[in-house]
Amino acid sequence: MDGTSPSAALQALEALRGCYQEFMDKLQVCRTAGLGEAIGFFFQSQGNPRVGQAVDEFNGVVTGRVTALAEALAGLTEAEAAELAAQAMELMLFYPLPKDNTILFSLAAFEGRAQALVPFLSPEARQELAGRYAKRTPPRRMLPNQKKLWKELSR
Repeated sequence: MDGTSPSAALQALEALRGCYQEFMDKLQVCRTAGLGEAIGFFFQSQGNPRVGQAVDEFNGVVTGRVTALAEALAGLTEAEAAELAAQAMELMLFYPLPKDNTILFSLAAFEGRAQALVPFLSPEARQELAGRYAKRTPPRRMLPNQKKLWKELSR
């Protein structure tokens, strides 16, 4: 423990929550399109370019937020770090399932970022999360990043 205050870690967790909410809001806005625009997206090989741009932006933001949280957790006691890491894992892995498959796939693609927080969890918390995670997304249906995270949690 290097003396990081719990408030710095709490702020990092809140920033992570905020960036997830902004991302989901942005994806909702990106998905709404007029009929002409929707038809145009249908004929584009990559689909809606606004969704791609939102995902690219979120990639940088969420990576930075998780890194900042991990750095803040490193300065806390084991118990404090474990509690905040567990809250972040809940946010990143057990979000309400969106009805829109594009949003769902986009969020699933970032679940692997939570791997940086695994070392802060107790072995019991890891096992519990691994079990819940496998129930939510069966391993045979996991994306490679999800499977890697699940295996790390299962150790």
